[in-house]
Amino acid sequence: MAPSPLKPLAALLLLACLSILATAETTWLSSDSSYPLACAGMYAKSDIPTPGTDAWIRVQFSDLSNGHIAMVIYEHQDLQYIGATYSDDELIEDNEPKYICDTSAIASNICTNSSLGSFLFSLPPSLPLNATSIYTKTFQFVYTSNGVVTAEQGASYQVSRTGYYCVVILTTRTKDPGAPFFEADIDWQNSYGELPAIEYPKIWFYGLFSILYLVIGVLWMIQSLRYWRDILTVQNYISGVIFFLMVEMAFNWAYWQNYNINGKPSWGLLAMVVITNAGRNSISFFMLLIVCMGYGVVKPSLGSTMQRCAALAYTHFAFGVIYSSGTMLMDPDDAGIIIVLVIFPLALTMTLFYVWILQSINQTLTVLDLRRQTVKAIMYRRLYRLLVFSVGMVILFFFLNAFNFSYRNTPGWAARNWKWRWFMLDGWLNVLYFIVFFVIVVLWRPTENNRRYGLDQLSQDEDEAMDLENRLRAAEGLGFEGMKNRTNGAGGALGDDAIIFELGGDELSDEEDGKGGAYRERGRSAGGVGMSGAKAVLQVESIDVEAAEEQYVFGP
Repeated sequence: MAPSPLKPLAALLLLACLSILATAETTWLSSDSSYPLACAGMYAKSDIPTPGTDAWIRVQFSDLSNGHIAMVIYEHQDLQYIGATYSDDELIEDNEPKYICDTSAIASNICTNSSLGSFLFSLPPSLPLNATSIYTKTFQFVYTSNGVVTAEQGASYQVSRTGYYCVVILTTRTKDPGAPFFEADIDWQNSYGELPAIEYPKIWFYGLFSILYLVIGVLWMIQSLRYWRDILTVQNYISGVIFFLMVEMAFNWAYWQNYNINGKPSWGLLAMVVITNAGRNSISFFMLLIVCMGYGVVKPSLGSTMQRCAALAYTHFAFGVIYSSGTMLMDPDDAGIIIVLVIFPLALTMTLFYVWILQSINQTLTVLDLRRQTVKAIMYRRLYRLLVFSVGMVILFFFLNAFNFSYRNTPGWAARNWKWRWFMLDGWLNVLYFIVFFVIVVLWRPTENNRRYGLDQLSQDEDEAMDLENRLRAAEGLGFEGMKNRTNGAGGALGDDAIIFELGGDELSDEEDGKGGAYRERGRSAGGVGMSGAKAVLQVESIDVEAAEEQYVFGP
């Protein structure tokens, strides 16, 4: 008997469990294909939350098809029933079962002449074929002088339960003359619309997050209006990010909803999704970085450092656009080395952001501890724990995904993971981002105590202020050389170790009271420290090494 393509069919059917998931509503197959099979997840009508039509798998052959063709459609769980074994195991090459009834199978009493050219099955005696998900059909295409004559050129299969379905089409060599050949279009028609089943959860996912960010935005706006006089610069940044997130989630939802209705992606919406997604990540990292540097809380300005932060954010945005475009347009199974080239630049800038952020928040915490600004220090420690949590989760999910995808070539992997693959690749990052951002919103929400996070937190007693001077000078030995002292209001420079105290009390002289009740002492001495009711306000300016205009200001 001449060699036929049926010999490697056992491996072929196993590959059906891990084949590339359908990325569109229609799959094209040909007898010239390396593996003439197609698989996709399908949702039954009863398993979708909205009213819909029945789910169908439709196979339509082209007029070029010729010869005897066998087709089988099945849900992955019933793969075990496809194929039959010889009664004498010695007749089986490599112990492979037989999948198509041919003359050798008939001779071995596996099948009869009436089943010639059909698929074979091994079912328990108590399980009839119609009780499984398996549907099989044979087609006979014969050329005549008038063209192709055949009773049917297609088949329809109604999906009654949610699962991972495969279609296998094979040409068989019977007594018909000529080389058998086929071309077929397979239409996966789900109950909810035209979107591939692996992408369907994204409609609800992005719709839900659009509502969540809208609720956060409304609550944030209410709080901002209540305390608008005390709004900090950082809180204005957060307001902008919240609005940006609402827009981004809305574009994501619109893209997938439009895809589901029309059966093809909208390039305009796709461009907006790519840009807003990359912008969201870049703006968030930028905002987090300057907050961890103490902008608006410890420092009124970042000088040239702000430009470096912006440059990193712009670079991250550019790589983010490339990454988002790649993940939206390329199948990870087909991309190969290209997907690595797409991911690596983004991973590099993200790593730089994380390292810089953690380094900055550690330095800010050191400064706050030296200045004994406990309220700010507590808030920054909470932020630090949140960042450590996010880094830990990113690392954890990276290894979990790497471990999971390392088994993608094993039988049954695609069938087990098709429902959750979108979440492993994209969904969990959005969930983690939401958790981190929500905690930041709670920590930095506008309240009546906004001023405690501003630049005017006061030292409450004279002994603390005097001790703080010594601690700040000692900080220079820890690498904070930028801490210098402020020039006075008249323009005269104070000494390197000079500080300014404003002392006020109930026992001022008449002359001092007539001049406004203000008494200033310059230098290291604290002559007025012993006065009852005195308040010390330390004003310290931190001169940046590269931009000598950055200041640490404490005092009204």
